[in-house]
Amino acid sequence: MSYLKQMYDLRGKHPRLGAMIIRCENSPYVSYSGNMKNCYLCYGSEFSEDCYYSFFLYNSKDSVGCDYCRDCTLCYDCVDCRGCYNTNYSQDCVNCTDCEYLFDCVGCNNCFASVGLRRQKDTVFNKKVQDFATEVQRVRNSMTPEEIRAKVEELKFETPRLYVHQLHNQNCTGDYVYDSKNSFHCFDTNKLEDCMYCNNSEDLKDCMDMSNSYYKTELCYDVMSEMELYNCDYCVTCFYSNDLFYCENVHNSHHCFGCFSMNHAEYCIFNEKVDSPEEWERRVAEIKAKMIADGEWGEHLPSTYSFEDSNASMHWDTPYFEEKELARYK
Repeated sequence: MSYLKQMYDLRGKHPRLGAMIIRCENSPYVSYSGNMKNCYLCYGSEFSEDCYYSFFLYNSKDSVGCDYCRDCTLCYDCVDCRGCYNTNYSQDCVNCTDCEYLFDCVGCNNCFASVGLRRQKDTVFNKKVQDFATEVQRVRNSMTPEEIRAKVEELKFETPRLYVHQLHNQNCTGDYVYDSKNSFHCFDTNKLEDCMYCNNSEDLKDCMDMSNSYYKTELCYDVMSEMELYNCDYCVTCFYSNDLFYCENVHNSHHCFGCFSMNHAEYCIFNEKVDSPEEWERRVAEIKAKMIADGEWGEHLPSTYSFEDSNASMHWDTPYFEEKELARYK
């Protein structure tokens, strides 16, 4: 039996978590989120309060229906916004206040249905107005929300667009990258150093192929949905641990290989304690050599979640990829 098949069977014998919640308060219906307070149906989010129906929301308050937003307050239906206050129906905006229907605006106040503005105020459809409140009310009375959005789409074609969204970076490539250094091909990331191929991650160093990873993580490869890991490879949903390999739902542990649903574990292989650190190193080296020879090292186990319940369904229309992967283990 291959070691991947052995891990696949072992994982199926342990209970699965219905929701992944770390240090949350009064937020029973959030998942893969941490440090949330009074939040409802938020996913992949951190350090937010009184927020609802949001996806990848960070350090925000009193916001609803916002995705990939950071440091926002009193915002509704926004995407990729940072530091905005009382801003609705907007995308790619930074430090905007009391605005609606904006796209790619920075430092704007009292702007409505505008595109590509920098440090402007009292504008409607990219034009300066004398009485902002009266003009906005006139537009609302004469146009439906769909017509307003259509007008904004027309303005997008008339306005130059940013090639990438980056700020306070040094030697970085990718998009939506902030406060980072020497990071290549990363997306929706913050505070990275010497990293490659990461997305939806923050505060990583010397990491590669990471997704949904956060806070003081270092020397990790091909890990997803984790916090504060060191020297871990091919892991999913692990927290506050080091030296983990092929682990899932392992927390506050170190030196584990092929382990599932464990807490405060050390020197374990396939969920069983090894006699000594030296024995653990020897056996792991043997297993790794066999997996490399069989072409298994570096391959992930298939997801335990159905295709329809995973983020993959947002990118592909059929569960073909899931069925093909599962067939290897039957």
